[in-house]
Amino acid sequence: MSRVRKPRYDFSAIVELVTPGARVLDLGCGDGELLAQLVAQKGVYARGVEISEAAVRACVARGLSVRQGNIEEGLADFPDGVFDFVILSETIAYLNRPAPVVQEMLRVGRTAIISFRNAGYWRVRWDMLRGKGFGAPLIAGEPRERAITLSAFEAFCQALGARVQQRVFLSDGHRVHIWPSLRARIAVYALTRE
Repeated sequence: MSRVRKPRYDFSAIVELVTPGARVLDLGCGDGELLAQLVAQKGVYARGVEISEAAVRACVARGLSVRQGNIEEGLADFPDGVFDFVILSETIAYLNRPAPVVQEMLRVGRTAIISFRNAGYWRVRWDMLRGKGFGAPLIAGEPRERAITLSAFEAFCQALGARVQQRVFLSDGHRVHIWPSLRARIAVYALTRE
């Protein structure tokens, strides 16, 4: 039984934020779909870090430069400011200690781009009120996911001393401008050091 892949609307927003020819590091890059899009559409110098051996093999099969590693153990292999953009797409909610990872992103890159599912989205709130909980069902065997709202993420950024450079809010591929805390399913933030 093959698993149906959910559309990744955050990918197009991330691609828009990245400048052509930039040096990009994608943390938790999965099978390399986003990195491949960035190479094809923006001509970036692309690198990735992924914990899953199978996903690293999939990246290598795409011709991408990806190493296997746990991003929560730091990015000591990379010098300060070596990348223009460091990306963490829909991964922050699964980290045990997200603050050190984001601090490392801002150390090795000029701009950190982070996307996540908004736990304040009205359908998520409705499901939680009806007792359905947040994230995948327990039986699915998925890793635990931290519930992140837009206001919680912005408070997190402020506590880290990170400046929010840009915000993109999405719902099913469409930009959300009014009441994003309720109407946006996905948030994409571009951060810099203050």
